[in-house]
Amino acid sequence: MGIFNTVFQIACALTSICLNLVLTYLILVKSPKKLGVYKYLMCYISLFEVFYSIWDMMTEPIVHSYKAAFVVLRDYYGSVFNREVSFVLVCIYCGLFGFSMAIFGVHFIYRYGAVNKSFSERFLPGNWVYMLFVIPLWYGAWWAVLCYIYFYYTDITDAYMKETIEFHYGIPIKDSSYIIVYFQPTGPDGKPHPDPKIFFAIGCMWYMIISSMFSVFYFGIRCYWQIRKTISQSATVSVTTKNLQTQLFHALVVQTFIPLVLMYIPIGILFFFPMVIWELPFTTEFVGYTIALYPAIDPLPNMIIIKCYRHAIQDFFMRLIGRGKKGDVPHSVNTVDAASGSDRRSGGRFV
Repeated sequence: MGIFNTVFQIACALTSICLNLVLTYLILVKSPKKLGVYKYLMCYISLFEVFYSIWDMMTEPIVHSYKAAFVVLRDYYGSVFNREVSFVLVCIYCGLFGFSMAIFGVHFIYRYGAVNKSFSERFLPGNWVYMLFVIPLWYGAWWAVLCYIYFYYTDITDAYMKETIEFHYGIPIKDSSYIIVYFQPTGPDGKPHPDPKIFFAIGCMWYMIISSMFSVFYFGIRCYWQIRKTISQSATVSVTTKNLQTQLFHALVVQTFIPLVLMYIPIGILFFFPMVIWELPFTTEFVGYTIALYPAIDPLPNMIIIKCYRHAIQDFFMRLIGRGKKGDVPHSVNTVDAASGSDRRSGGRFV
């Protein structure tokens, strides 16, 4: 299992790095000229996923649930990092997960602001839009600090997790460094007792997850209806504009489904069942796999659905096999003000 886990994480990380770097190039070189700030937000997300994948490959985290606790652990045997430093690496890894939670919501908030001018002028005027870039940093730091303060390993947690970790992974407990969310430690009376500090920290994390989910679904749905309303009410909207808005929305729908399946549902399972001491009939190691898989899949909707990127990729492979036409003109799309349906020939920050 250890070898499979390592190979899977490395494969996902390398795939993610390659695809996200390609997508970053496409965004910078092949995007419509007036994509504006959204271009930088897309690059921000792609480059974060490159960093996230590198950190995942370096940390090699294993997620495991046992009775009233779950751990995110690292086997540091043979590593240049000792147990304490490995613990910090795991905390940063968890912080990056918090960063990814926030960036889902930020993406959808920006997309809604792009199609609803009144919302944008009220909540994201001028340079305030750049605050959206700061929110994921805050969530990531907050999550990492909570892990470092409240989820530190101790001799008591070593004794509690020793048997299950050594049985499932063959890792001696002293060769593993981990964060542990131990909801209900066993008291002197031999009975489990809820730990208020742990529930406070997890409450903060639930807030981050729920706020992210709310932003994704609330602004995603509003974005959908706003786009439909704009296109149906604007006779001046061109076929090209309708196609562009459709492409962007379809990419957004897929980018909603991916984190729902690979991030929200797995982490919800991981957080909930140990909280009520309900031991699952299946291993929760799959959570580590889904989290590693996410950044490898996430670039694909934009690369496949958005026509200017898809055509650039097709042109590259056609030239690679010698079938490209000389003098091909790069595909481009006129950008529009989605709130009015008119071409934006001057200024503007998004389609």
